[in-house]
Amino acid sequence: MSDKAAQPSSRLVRDSAVVGAATILSRLLGFARDVLIARLLGAGPVADAFLAALRLPNLVRRVLGEGGLNAPFVPLYLEIKAERDEEAARRFAGEASAQLGVLLIVLVGLGELFAPWLVLGLAGGFADEPATLALAAQYTRLMLPFLLLTTMAALLAALLNAEKHFAIAAIAPALMNAILLGVLLTMLWTGSPPETGASVLAASVSLTGLAHLAMIVIRLRSTGLPRLSLRWSPDMTRLIRTGGATLLAASAAQLVLLVATQIASAEPGSVAALYYADRVFQLPLGFVGVAMGTVVLSDMAAAQATTAEHDAMLGRALALGLALGVPAATALAALAGPIVSVLFEHGRFGAEDRDRTEAALRAFAYGLPFAVVAKVLGQVYFARQTPRPALIAGLAAVLIAVVVGLIAGSRGNAAEVAALAASFAFLVQAGLTAYFLRRDGLWRPSAGNLRPILAVFVASAAMLAALILILPVVSGPLGLEQPTLHRIAALAGLCLAGLLVYGLAGLVLGAFGPRHLRRRQV
Repeated sequence: MSDKAAQPSSRLVRDSAVVGAATILSRLLGFARDVLIARLLGAGPVADAFLAALRLPNLVRRVLGEGGLNAPFVPLYLEIKAERDEEAARRFAGEASAQLGVLLIVLVGLGELFAPWLVLGLAGGFADEPATLALAAQYTRLMLPFLLLTTMAALLAALLNAEKHFAIAAIAPALMNAILLGVLLTMLWTGSPPETGASVLAASVSLTGLAHLAMIVIRLRSTGLPRLSLRWSPDMTRLIRTGGATLLAASAAQLVLLVATQIASAEPGSVAALYYADRVFQLPLGFVGVAMGTVVLSDMAAAQATTAEHDAMLGRALALGLALGVPAATALAALAGPIVSVLFEHGRFGAEDRDRTEAALRAFAYGLPFAVVAKVLGQVYFARQTPRPALIAGLAAVLIAVVVGLIAGSRGNAAEVAALAASFAFLVQAGLTAYFLRRDGLWRPSAGNLRPILAVFVASAAMLAALILILPVVSGPLGLEQPTLHRIAALAGLCLAGLLVYGLAGLVLGAFGPRHLRRRQV
């Protein structure tokens, strides 16, 4: 294979690794944040209220800050730049920034006025819990400025991504989580009661949005900030015409999680359990799906490539995503109990909370590979500015989550039911997106790609067998009576053992390796 052909593969891996490493840093800090939230708030009414209110900022941050605005903005920006010039593209960026800002100011103002109704839209079960609803409305009002600040930051970060400056835009969320960590540690050190702690933390969420925007603006100053303009141009018409559908399609996974929150809100304590399980689930998904989705979109939108080259690019991304996503899902399902216990079972987070969260995490794990596949495959339609098939797949996923929730909503653990509904939804989204790509002639998978993917599943099965054998051996060090550092070390050792088994099995079976990353075709 020529150096020219190998270069896109190596750059895909490199850029995905940069975005993935920054994303995983943010997720790890966010994970530490959630461990401290569990310690401070537990999983009672205050936690339910705070975490339901936090669902909206998290929705916006995940959708917009992790690629949602890339999907409608980047292809159009690059097209304007290629067909006209950089000045025209920057002018378009300034128009989009100014007009989005005005819209957000109006929406945030309405949200402040109608906060209780907004909360009921996120967690309808709170209608029967007036005290919890009042707390959630209070926390929502404190967090709403975050939406304005971080959405503006996300649009400017999309401009950076279009110019292939990935690192700063990806690492900015880590700064946000570091601020919240500092606030949480201070409140735990001073012994703040849950309601006071939740209020301070809610206000701090908006502060992190300001820090996010400032970090992106500082980076853009070196490349040139776009000049804000309220002029409505034909380019803005095109953005609105395709951008709304694209943004909605890119938001499908988060809309599924909103449906899951509605399902969980029917049972006290389940919103918090679902949130903690989702945070663990998002850790590998952030590295695999978000990182690769961001880079693949930019490459496909910029590339003047043949169909075969696009097939190869998509094949490399999908193969690498599954090579990381399948073992991650296997490990989460096998180790859900120890993970939840070691990370969250402290302070006000008790045994009942642990069991509820463990069941939800295991249910989420089943959907992880499908979430990765849907994320990567959907980039093809976003890059081509034809989001309708991806939108149909996303809306079908949301509908499936609603149906599953209605059918099984009153059975057992509400958090587990909600997570299962989400996993079924991701399965439907991935399957429909793959079907549409094949139907439209945009993806031509070959038998050659099935062999390494099968090897990934076999290597993951080997890892699962090893974890099942090792788990009883380390059950003692993982016990609640052990010091926290000992338990963390035991869990880390268990994860490392599983990773080594998977890595060796994958190499032997040909699941991955430099040769496959360079040559794998779709």
